[in-house]
Amino acid sequence: MKRVNKLGAKKIAVTALEPLGCLPQSTILNSFQQCNATENIAVDLHNSLLQQAVAKLNNETMGSTFVILDLFSSFNSVLASKGVQGSTRFETPLKPCCMGISNKYSCGSMNVKGEKMYTVCNDPKSAFFWDTVHPTEAGWHAVYTNLKSTLTQKIL
Repeated sequence: MKRVNKLGAKKIAVTALEPLGCLPQSTILNSFQQCNATENIAVDLHNSLLQQAVAKLNNETMGSTFVILDLFSSFNSVLASKGVQGSTRFETPLKPCCMGISNKYSCGSMNVKGEKMYTVCNDPKSAFFWDTVHPTEAGWHAVYTNLKSTLTQKIL
């Protein structure tokens, strides 16, 4: 990041981790009903250390060149409210749209006969997560919408 700064970048955004305990790969154990608090505590610690490192970099460069995009808070806000006001609603936001038909399979799996071993929801736009780790386009749009006001303040 220091090298990019030396090349003349005015602002450099660093993303905090999203709540990894809310990824479907973690919430599957409780039928996609709640996030894994232990994993999110670890993520919170990571993000806190990241914040300290970015503050140190800003002190060393005599400015506020480096900013953190708080994906943790944005994800949590969207997941807790099941969407963003005036945008798509996610009825079961922790459940992915695409899943393997059993725990042996994942989204996109095929058996030896070339048959699909996964299912896809009827309306991907109504799902926050596409698979066990990736948000859908609608999911990312909701996160961006939530993040937009702080993004504008930090970048400009």
